[in-house]
Amino acid sequence: MILDATAANRTIWLKKDNEYTIYIDMEKQLKYKPTIFADNTNTPFLDKSFDTIFYDPPHDYGAPPFNHTLESNRENAEFIKKHPFCLTYYGWDKYKNQQELLIHIYKAQKEFHRILKNDGLLWFKWCEVKMTLNRILKLFEDWNILMIINLSDPTKTWGKQKSYWVCLSKEKREFMQLTLS
Repeated sequence: MILDATAANRTIWLKKDNEYTIYIDMEKQLKYKPTIFADNTNTPFLDKSFDTIFYDPPHDYGAPPFNHTLESNRENAEFIKKHPFCLTYYGWDKYKNQQELLIHIYKAQKEFHRILKNDGLLWFKWCEVKMTLNRILKLFEDWNILMIINLSDPTKTWGKQKSYWVCLSKEKREFMQLTLS
């Protein structure tokens, strides 16, 4: 089973509905409604429920409330032309400052550690809008970084900022020690 822990409008998915994926989000005004309205820092799932979790949190903070009606308003065509990323909901309006965003990411990764199976994978996306990937990865203290994929496609990044997908596994401390005879 797969969890999209920040589903929003499911922009990362080619197929928007998949019977093996649960989509969660807290935002009510989305084009694609989540399977469950839930906070990803406190989910309703049992321990070790998921094989894979995708997490694409907000990469910025302090934005004004998002205008969910902008997409359908033709009068805004010029504004949209100048700000091509304005039609995608990023959740930047949910956190007033850097500290609030960092606390949220820290709590979310703790929750993912609880609900991910021991052999599961967490796929985490980060765009360096205001904070570097290295700064954010310090919050993932109980995880092994397996892979970092640098995104260079300008349609998959925010402006000229660097974006990454990071694949993490749960730290298996009990298996880290090898005994050689």
